[in-house]
Amino acid sequence: LIVLAIWLASSLLLGIWFGNLVIWLLAAVTLYLANHMRQLYLLDQALQSGKPIQIYETRGLWPEIYARINGQRQKLRNRKKKYHRLLREVRQSTDALSDAGIILNSESEIQWFNPATKRLLGFDAKRDMNQRIDNLIRHPDFVRYLEDPSGDAVTIPSPINDTDQLSVQIIPYGKKQRMAIIRDITHQLQLERMRRDFVANASHELRSPLTVISGYLDGLEDEKELPSAWVAPMGEMQRQVERMTRILRDLIELTRMESAGREADREFVSVADLLGSIEQVFAARTEMTFDVSSEIGLLGSESELHSIFYNLISNAARFTPEDGEVAIAWAATPSGASFTVTDTGIGILEEQIPRITERFFRVDPGRSREMGGTGLGLAIVKHALQRHHGTLTIASQLGEGSKFSCEFPESRVVSRHDSAQAAV
Repeated sequence: LIVLAIWLASSLLLGIWFGNLVIWLLAAVTLYLANHMRQLYLLDQALQSGKPIQIYETRGLWPEIYARINGQRQKLRNRKKKYHRLLREVRQSTDALSDAGIILNSESEIQWFNPATKRLLGFDAKRDMNQRIDNLIRHPDFVRYLEDPSGDAVTIPSPINDTDQLSVQIIPYGKKQRMAIIRDITHQLQLERMRRDFVANASHELRSPLTVISGYLDGLEDEKELPSAWVAPMGEMQRQVERMTRILRDLIELTRMESAGREADREFVSVADLLGSIEQVFAARTEMTFDVSSEIGLLGSESELHSIFYNLISNAARFTPEDGEVAIAWAATPSGASFTVTDTGIGILEEQIPRITERFFRVDPGRSREMGGTGLGLAIVKHALQRHHGTLTIASQLGEGSKFSCEFPESRVVSRHDSAQAAV
């Protein structure tokens, strides 16, 4: 502004001195604008070339503008170098992963994948890029999961080797993008199968010697000449044999469910009749109340549903004192049906609830063993519910009791009237 003022003042004085004031002012303004047009031209050329702007002047507005642009350019170059370095490191890390990673757009078209994808799925970048992934992986379970990836990861055979098993998990991220993480779980499944076979074989092999031992103990207990000092040890041995038999029975049941298909049978089961038979077993427990709807049943395996209901009721009865209460309810819900067992027993610590369905996990180990628990009941409940597409919810407070809720989906719930019509 000072330079402009000096420029105009000089032209004004020259105009007064030589005359023709307007011409001098127009000439001054024209020269001033011409200088700005020249600077704009130089700026445009420098921006198009991408090279640093040469500063020919040391004072005024334009040198300051050029200096700021050069500074921003330098910051941008440094930022680009940083991003390129970060991108290179990310690519190196994804290339080193043993799991396949595939980026999909909103149309499930492949946008990028790492080298492990070629090894696990046989994808080729030149051939398969921008292709829909369900055109390359056509397994029905994967196609259904791709349409609704809200559930757990799905297991499918490898497209290039049927003997290999792959776990696929799809994670949404970014703006309408998804990432598919694919892991080879063949070895893991083989180890799991070996474990199940070992448990099943060991359980079956142990049943015979336990049966023999139990028979001899029964015979010795009936022996009238048995020394009195042996009576208590014989009784304790018999109780331990019975406990081992229950553990083996539960292990065999768990192994059977794990070895069976992922989905249980779809036979009609009258839940009211099933709970009625269980109620007779606990008839002596006057603190138990049953609120059962007789109008709705389930499509499933009667033996597995019996295991679910019996184990939950048995657990509640075992850990609830005689002056406590146990309430069992079976009723329809908007999303299917619910079976709940509510007790006023010893309760469970909050940090123990996530582990409560693990095998042989006990809230109170000493008390559980003393009462004859095997530590496998809730594990059986969990597996049986999964085979019926049900979920188990546990709410508990230490010293105030617990509530176990089994939610069955609508696809497994049927009314007694509908089942009767289907039978006709």
